[in-house]
Amino acid sequence: MEEAIDRIAYIVDDNGFVIDSFVVTSADEYVDGNVIVVRPPIDVSFYKRKWDGNKWVEGETEEEKDEREAQHLLESLKPTPSEIADAELEIKILTTLTELGVIQ
Repeated sequence: MEEAIDRIAYIVDDNGFVIDSFVVTSADEYVDGNVIVVRPPIDVSFYKRKWDGNKWVEGETEEEKDEREAQHLLESLKPTPSEIADAELEIKILTTLTELGVIQ
């Protein structure tokens, strides 16, 4: 007798994008309408997994990729709370030294 295994079933919309998932016990992969029980490949990472009717593919558009990368860049340029605290301290020191006439 074949041993049942837990699998993830993905519910996809009409465009193939995952909208929900749930655990099923199945020994076989199957596709039934908008329910897909096919593991995404483990050696490939998708930002926006999409079922094309036969396999999992990248569903992220170039525009979405550009936006995600731009957002990541903006986040990486944002100063940390520690950097902000250091800058505020430096401003206080420079202001005090200017008021004392030590620097101009």
